[in-house]
Amino acid sequence: MPEQSDLLANLEDIILPTHYETALPAMGWWLLAMVIIAVLVGLLFSSWRYWQLCKPRREALQLLNQAELTLSETNQLMKRLALSYYPRQQVASLSGEAWLSFLDSTLKGNSSAFISIKQQWQQQLYAPSPSTLDADTAALCKRWVRNLRPPVNLRSFLSLAAASNQQSGITRGQDV
Repeated sequence: MPEQSDLLANLEDIILPTHYETALPAMGWWLLAMVIIAVLVGLLFSSWRYWQLCKPRREALQLLNQAELTLSETNQLMKRLALSYYPRQQVASLSGEAWLSFLDSTLKGNSSAFISIKQQWQQQLYAPSPSTLDADTAALCKRWVRNLRPPVNLRSFLSLAAASNQQSGITRGQDV
């Protein structure tokens, strides 16, 4: 045991360095940080862009929930919303049964909901004295607007010029 006590007696205090050197992380950590930052920026941009693309839908839902609209006003609102998401050549000329078929094709779930109320739709749309929507038709129109999503393709997603020029057209009351 005496040997151990001699070893402990030979210990000296720790000598602290007078100058601390700061070493930069390795190059791999810098690359990883850049990749993480790029992914975060990409996610933020895509979230913001999707929010911008959904603006016409949010405005249409707000209008549908605020006031009691006639079928003619609701039809115009839905047509403006469809024009903001689909090409003008595809939507602008649609009327009557073709318009109702388009609404059914873009509605998730029941694929013939609008065609099944075609007679009622045409009678209310062209009635001499417009009345407010009945509950079933209003619920169907709200469901269509609520479930409609902007087409998510690279062209619409990255086209910032279209977003600044579009201004949604829902609240401005543009004619269809």
